[in-house]
Amino acid sequence: MIYNQSAMNMVRLQLIYPEDLVKEPILCMVCKNFNVILNIRTAKVTRDTGILSVEIDGDSEEIERAIKFIEEKGVRVQPIEGQVFME
Repeated sequence: MIYNQSAMNMVRLQLIYPEDLVKEPILCMVCKNFNVILNIRTAKVTRDTGILSVEIDGDSEEIERAIKFIEEKGVRVQPIEGQVFME
C-alpha cells in the first residue's frame, strides 16, 4: 500500500491500561477498524497495568477516530512530546 505522505499525520501517545483491560486486544481492533498505521515504540505490561508508547500514522480524522475509540474502551491516552490535541 502506498500512502500520500502530504496527507499523513503522525502522533505519539502514551496509553495507560487499567488492570481490567491489560489482556484486551484493543490495538488489534484499532488496526482492523481504522485506516491508520500503529507502531508500538515501548511497552511495560504487568498484571496490574500496561503503559505503552505508540505512534499512530494516518489521516487526521482517522487518527482522531482511533484515539476516541481507545479512550472509549477505557484506556487513558496522553500526548507525548508536548503535542496538543484540539477537541
